[in-house]
Amino acid sequence: MHEVLNDPISILVSFSQDKVLPLFFKWRNKKYKIEKLNLVHKKRDGKDTIYYFNVSDNANYFKLSFSTKDLAWKIEELYFEG
Repeated sequence: MHEVLNDPISILVSFSQDKVLPLFFKWRNKKYKIEKLNLVHKKRDGKDTIYYFNVSDNANYFKLSFSTKDLAWKIEELYFEG
């Protein structure tokens, strides 16, 4: 199933060699460990650049975003079996 969201999240990331690697995020009082980074891409929106991280844990796929304008992380989409 697919759910479109626009919810803020708290996230822990690692920075190494000019790369950002999401490790964990907290959404709706639940902590998710990111097992795999599937895709990273970015898009310009006026002066803002939004980075998208398609990630997965053992059961779900998530589309996360980071806005350089307000330095905010969000969960944009959720894909899950059900």
